[in-house]
This record gives sequence, C-alpha cells and structure tokens, in this order.
Amino acid sequence: MKKTYYLLLTLLVFACNKKADETKTITNSSTENNKTAEKTDTVDLSAEENKLLKIHNNISNSMGNMRNDSLLASSSQQFSDSLSYLIKNNNSTLNYPFEKLQKENALKMATSADKKLRVYSWDNNSGGTMRFFNQIYQFDANGNITVNESLASNDSQAYFSKIYTVQNKSNESIYLVISNSILSSKYSVQHINAYKIGTENLQSAAVFKTKTNTLDKISVEYDFFSVVDRPERPVELITLENNTLKISLVDDKQNVTSKNLIYEWNGDVFIYKGVK
Repeated sequence: MKKTYYLLLTLLVFACNKKADETKTITNSSTENNKTAEKTDTVDLSAEENKLLKIHNNISNSMGNMRNDSLLASSSQQFSDSLSYLIKNNNSTLNYPFEKLQKENALKMATSADKKLRVYSWDNNSGGTMRFFNQIYQFDANGNITVNESLASNDSQAYFSKIYTVQNKSNESIYLVISNSILSSKYSVQHINAYKIGTENLQSAAVFKTKTNTLDKISVEYDFFSVVDRPERPVELITLENNTLKISLVDDKQNVTSKNLIYEWNGDVFIYKGVK
C-alpha cells in the first residue's frame, strides 16, 4: 500500500513539474515576442531618416563636378537597402512623414486619406534620360501592416505622386494611385491604377469602364515639352474631382490637348462619358 502511495505521489510531482516547465516556455516565448515588438515600436525614425539623408548626400556628391560612378552605385544601393529594411521592419513608418527626405527629393511618397495605404518611390540612379524607380507599397490589411517591394530592373517603373479614394456601394475603399514614368527627356507617361485592400494583400480593381472593356489601369503617354510651361510638377494629366475623373487627351503626336476623357463614378465603376 505504501509503495502504491509513494508511486502515485511521485507521478503527481513529476506531472506538476512538467506543467510548470511548459508554462515557463510559453511565457518566455511571449516575452521574446514582446521584446521584438517593443524594439520595433521604439525605433527612432527621425534618427533613421537622418542616416538615410546622409547616404543621399553621398549620392548627390558623387554626381557633382567630380563624378564618382563607383560611389554613386554603392551609395544608391545602400540607400535602397536601408530604406527598404526600415519600412519592412517598422510598422510605425506607415504614419511617419519623412519630411526631410521628401524635401531633398530623395523620396517620393503618397498616402491615402484613411492612412491605410502608402506608396514610396525613389530614383535608383541607374538610368540616363530614362529614369528607374524603386517602389514600395505599404498597407494596413485588417490590422496587419504589409509591405510589397518592387525594384526596378528591366522595367523602369514610375514614381508616385498622389492617391485618390472613392467608396463603392459595398463600402469598400477603392484607391486610385497616380504614378509617373520618365521614358526620356521628351516622353513621359502618367498612370492611374486602381486597388483595394484584401484580407491579406493589395488587389487590382477593375473599375474603369470604357466603351469595350473594364480596366484596372489607364496610362497617358505624352510629349513633356507640350506641357513644359504648366506650373505644377508633376504635370497633372489625370485628376479626380467630385466623382468626375478627367484624363487628358493627346493627339497623334502625343501632344497634350485641351480636351479630356471624362469618366463618372457610379458607386461601382467609372463609366466613360465621352470627350469634353
């Protein structure tokens, strides 16, 4: 009887110790996660921006009178790597203004009115008159901050300038992202791309209904010298006001005319209304 009693007591003590060890492991794991989150949340973004600004100054210096292509390439790569790492690993960048980098034209950035989508772009300095732009899309998908990066290689891509937002009948936000490609000193392209934020990703949204198709993007290729005297930069060839989307019409020589293609938002799509 005593042997049975001692055996049961031993098993009970062993079970309690094992349970305590399991609880300790879970607690440690949770603590480690909290430390990681705390580290992310407490990064001094102003100090990080100053570091990026210093790298950008190296880029500018390398393009001066004593051009240094080796320094230009290494500094440009360092800037891209550092900026990408900062945005990918710090959710708070979604609301940080990056005013210094924007003022120095080191970074182009646009944020949606609801603060759920932000797009970043910067010249990677690998082009000539055709400019190559790296891009980052950062968005809030149901509380999860997600980053999509697109580095320019064979495709020169574009820099971002504005985000318009409309609400559809299902109360979803449709984001209209304006971007600009520089193909040469003469030819440029302005784009409008429509997106909505899904449960985990950024989705293209086909909302531009033409006479024959429903598109998720529209582009205007134009001769920059036909609008060079206009004061705004970038030149605004695609605008949205009071649910009316205006897209500049170009002639057969790609000169921008005074007329626009008109689209009206009906709560589901932008319906083509004609030329005005």
